[in-house]
Amino acid sequence: MKTIKHCLPESWSLVFSAAASAYGVGLLGLWALPFLISAIIQDLQLNEAQAGLLMSAEFGFTMLASLLVAPFMGRAPRRTLALVGTVLAIAANLLSANVDGIYALAAVRCVAGIGAGLALACGNAAVSSAKHPDRVAGHMNVLSVLLMIVVMLGYAKVMAAYGLHGLYYAMAATMAVMLLAIPAMVQRAPVAEPSPQVPTGRHAPSNILLSLPAICMMLAMFVFQARDTMGWAFVERIGTMVDYSGDELGVLLSFQSFVGLIGPLIAAMVGKRFGMSTPVILAILLTGATSLSYVLGEHSKTLYTAGVMTICITYFYALSYLTGLAAALDREGRVVAAAGSFLSLGLAVGPAISGGLISLGGFTLAAWGIAVTVVLTLLLVAVPLASIRRHHGSLSADSVNPATVAGSTVS
Repeated sequence: MKTIKHCLPESWSLVFSAAASAYGVGLLGLWALPFLISAIIQDLQLNEAQAGLLMSAEFGFTMLASLLVAPFMGRAPRRTLALVGTVLAIAANLLSANVDGIYALAAVRCVAGIGAGLALACGNAAVSSAKHPDRVAGHMNVLSVLLMIVVMLGYAKVMAAYGLHGLYYAMAATMAVMLLAIPAMVQRAPVAEPSPQVPTGRHAPSNILLSLPAICMMLAMFVFQARDTMGWAFVERIGTMVDYSGDELGVLLSFQSFVGLIGPLIAAMVGKRFGMSTPVILAILLTGATSLSYVLGEHSKTLYTAGVMTICITYFYALSYLTGLAAALDREGRVVAAAGSFLSLGLAVGPAISGGLISLGGFTLAAWGIAVTVVLTLLLVAVPLASIRRHHGSLSADSVNPATVAGSTVS
């Protein structure tokens, strides 16, 4: 009974509202990315570079909006901002479905990115209000995988039947469903003492986002997501190179979404039983190995298939722990909100980086680039992990304080 209780969320309303805001609205474009790129190329008669630029503009504004509001997450009305962002994104998607000109569509997609960015920041910031941020992040990612399954199965049929316009209507409808859960989000951050994970006193930066652990955390999220999209953007192309048909690839990608539930479930159940450092380092190494498997699988169908089948497992396992680590650095949610914006930045630039590497040296050079990002992520994440370990003794002493109980469980 105690084990079952340990696996359940500490607050269902927190998990559902945060997941709906951050993933159901903020990162919905990521789950729909393969379908959007294909539909943009087919319906608007654009090439791959132009289609990628259109999506990069949208994700760039997502990052910008999220980053601008991140410093104010400690006192900002989160629920109101998340609702405003969601309504703005819904309106932009509905308008996108009825816009014909490419320049007008680009402008509207930037507005959609702003709405998604507001929702992403508020959803991620809500995680910091939990007693166990890493566990809540794991439960959120379980919901995220379920959403991804719906997207992979449903959006493929919508694209085949109605094209790009249909996809924008489907995104608007998906975000409208999220409006059922977002009102459950807590409006204000809980009153908390200054986080012990960052410097205080005379040597403290005036803004927590300027502290070294926070900066490294944000950069780690950026490099982590760039590594993921460096491979994800070309997963379909590589699949055709190893003789998968379009239908077979659709089935494979849908099935890997189902299998991907294992990752966040493990993160939610295990939590910090083995500390924070070991799961975080393991997660980064596993995601890197997965990306390398299917990028280097251009000549091996078995290697490609094995890599694709573990994409969601490793990605959401890693994202759960990285989100929990960012949330533990600041109880007011400013660091985790800013980290989410850098996640969007990595999403925007990843395909451009790998595309350039592939044009210069093929998938082998792209694989070397992915390997470099894995090493960079490990180096960057070492700083916030060291900061938490350094204050472990004082955090244990403060464990009876409700305001610092989340930090006291981090090791």
